[in-house]
Amino acid sequence: EVKAFLANSGWFGPNGSNFFGLPMMFCSTLCSSLVANIVANPFDVVKSRMQMMPLNANGTPMYTSMADCFVKSVKSEGTMVLWRGFTPAFIKMAPYTIISLTLADKLTKAVTGKDAL
Repeated sequence: EVKAFLANSGWFGPNGSNFFGLPMMFCSTLCSSLVANIVANPFDVVKSRMQMMPLNANGTPMYTSMADCFVKSVKSEGTMVLWRGFTPAFIKMAPYTIISLTLADKLTKAVTGKDAL
């Protein structure tokens, strides 16, 4: 969707073809990485809290489930706690996403003649 929008926008030449389409692919995969991080980060925060959960004074776990961890975290620290650590996660994932999706698209185009994305 983002790639098609950028190709039709004219910002990257006719049909996004300037510099073999690499600037357009860079921007579209960067947007994909941003959306993936926005969606996945809450699950990662809850997973990390479950893994590092301390025991209460009586020896019982602090959380009984991922849903319990989610609810208790949001109640005690607010909704934005679900995106704690977003920046490092984005900095880590963005280069990987840009490289892998661009390579997949360019290699597929070289082998099959069709765009992968």
